[in-house]
Amino acid sequence: MNRLVTAATAVTLALTAGACMQQSSPQQLNTTNANSRIYIGALSCNVAGGTGYVLASSKTMECVFLDRNGQSAEYSGTINKVGIDIGYTKAVHTVWRVYSLGSDRKANQLSGTYVGEQGTVAAGGQAGGNWIYGGPNAEIGMVASGIVKDAGYNLATGIAEMSLKLK
Repeated sequence: MNRLVTAATAVTLALTAGACMQQSSPQQLNTTNANSRIYIGALSCNVAGGTGYVLASSKTMECVFLDRNGQSAEYSGTINKVGIDIGYTKAVHTVWRVYSLGSDRKANQLSGTYVGEQGTVAAGGQAGGNWIYGGPNAEIGMVASGIVKDAGYNLATGIAEMSLKLK
C-alpha cells in the first residue's frame, strides 16, 4: 500500500510540474531559448497510441527536429516504458526541449538511445513530464512536459527508453 501511495505522489508531483508548462511550438521554444548556451532546438514528435500492459509499453513515433538556427531533420523511433503503465492512450503530439551538454549538434546528429524518467496521467486529457539523457557521446538531454487534450485513460510512471534514427 505504501508503494502505491508513493507512486501516486510521484505522479501527482510530475503532473503539477507538467501542468505548469503548456506545450509550446518548436518555433516558440527556439525564440524563447535563443540566448541559451546549452539549448540546441526542439524535437516535435507524433507518438502512436497504445495500451499499457501493467509493467511495460512500447510506442512508435515520427519526429522532426528544428534546431535554433532553423535547420531541420526527420527521425523515426520508439519509446519504451518500464514501470506502472495501466490503460490506453490515443496518438499524441509531444515537443521535447533538446539540450547539448557537450558540443553543439547539427539537426541531423540526434540519432541514438536515450534513457530517463517519465510520469503521465490521462483521463480524457493528459498531463505529465519526461526527461531523458543519452544520444551521441551521452551529451544530449531532453525534457517534455505539458497538457494534451483527449489523450485517453492511463496512469504511467517509471523508466523510459527512447531510440531515434535519422530518416
